[in-house]
Amino acid sequence: MQQNNQDAVLLELLKNGSTEAFTAVYKKYNRILMMLATDMLKDEDKAQDVLQEFFLDFWQKKLFLKIDANYQNRDSGCIMKSYLYASVRNRCLNKITRERKFSCVIPDEAFLPDDPLESKEIYCQVNIALKKKVPPKSSTAFRLRHYDQKSHKEIAEEMNTSIQTVKNQIGTAVRILRGYFAPAHL
Repeated sequence: MQQNNQDAVLLELLKNGSTEAFTAVYKKYNRILMMLATDMLKDEDKAQDVLQEFFLDFWQKKLFLKIDANYQNRDSGCIMKSYLYASVRNRCLNKITRERKFSCVIPDEAFLPDDPLESKEIYCQVNIALKKKVPPKSSTAFRLRHYDQKSHKEIAEEMNTSIQTVKNQIGTAVRILRGYFAPAHL
């Protein structure tokens, strides 16, 4: 019960701008939050980065002011611990999601076949697929981007549309071409 009162006092002191209260919260919860983050991320350096960013935001952005609003219906003694745990857990999950999203390997160089005839054959096959399977605007956007090496902005100006529409049209073309060139079709 003493811990519960201590957290309630720390929360009030934080709301009054006490750096000593912030230091006390950091010292009290850093170790357990570090164990949580390390367990989730499987990397101590990444876990330390997440915790450092969280505690920096906790103080600078006054995240502690959200504690009452988010955790009104909980036991007052668990409020601080629950908020800190949930916040660090969510940041770890966000980091994991971002890393998975960008983990695909992108080659440093474009794929160029050794045989010029093979390169011409690939070019012809892509053109046939663009004509037969891809909608005209998506096909045009794809050609301007990948054949003419134009930027999204240049394509948008040329096609008299928004940059986001150009990105969507190129994405549509790529999705259709991937489906067309999937091993089942070859």
